[in-house]
Amino acid sequence: MFSKNTGIMLYVEDVAAERDFWQAIGFEIFNDAEMMGFATFDMKPHADSSLTFTVYANDFIRQVSPDVIDMKPSVLFETDDIEALQARVAAVTDTASQVNQEPFPNFNFANPSGHYFAVKGN
Repeated sequence: MFSKNTGIMLYVEDVAAERDFWQAIGFEIFNDAEMMGFATFDMKPHADSSLTFTVYANDFIRQVSPDVIDMKPSVLFETDDIEALQARVAAVTDTASQVNQEPFPNFNFANPSGHYFAVKGN
């Protein structure tokens, strides 16, 4: 049910400074965007990597997901069937959130150790 893509979300104070830094040390930068008025971008350590880092502003995360702001970084999984995966996770843990539509289809859950993970629908 999980897809082959995995992402790590990094929450930062200054998205532009982070972009400049990671690009300077050789990361591939792509998907520069604005989400709900906040700058964001994706990056990979190598163009062929299946691991993506998405950088978000702390203020954006405080607005859309305040419970996870202090948990750095977060792992972001992707799925082609977010409703089915959310139901499967919710059957195992009472920490699974409902599927949210903003800023994109998503839900989160904690593992038994209390670490939160996010899932993004494709």
